[in-house]
Amino acid sequence: MTERDRQYDIQIGDDAWIEFISLDGRYEQAIDIDPLLGELWPLICLLETHCVAGCCGMDAYDFTREAVETALRELDRAQLHAACAQAHSAVAAAASDVLLSNTMNHYADKRVFLQLLDHLDECIVAQDAAGA
Repeated sequence: MTERDRQYDIQIGDDAWIEFISLDGRYEQAIDIDPLLGELWPLICLLETHCVAGCCGMDAYDFTREAVETALRELDRAQLHAACAQAHSAVAAAASDVLLSNTMNHYADKRVFLQLLDHLDECIVAQDAAGA
């Protein structure tokens, strides 16, 4: 069995990925979700460590649990947990299944972005449970 091409997947751990869902023929349906992410931007900005989004899109971000835990040291976890819930609801209710974040320089299927929000929230909750 050959290794899956991970070029468009979002890495969230050493061997953990959110798999890309093809957007072929659907790009014109994209809606801007930047306003829907609201209070998550401070966390997202701290995760932009590999490069800048304008250059590398999602590859500029480090979404691993370790990177999220490091970023959370500077932020209010309770506020971010609430922000994740709000963003998840807003994105889930978005009028299209194709999303665009101009800030993150990224198009995504709604299911992929919802998985990313779930992952971020799981990291926040785990950090809270650890009492860090």
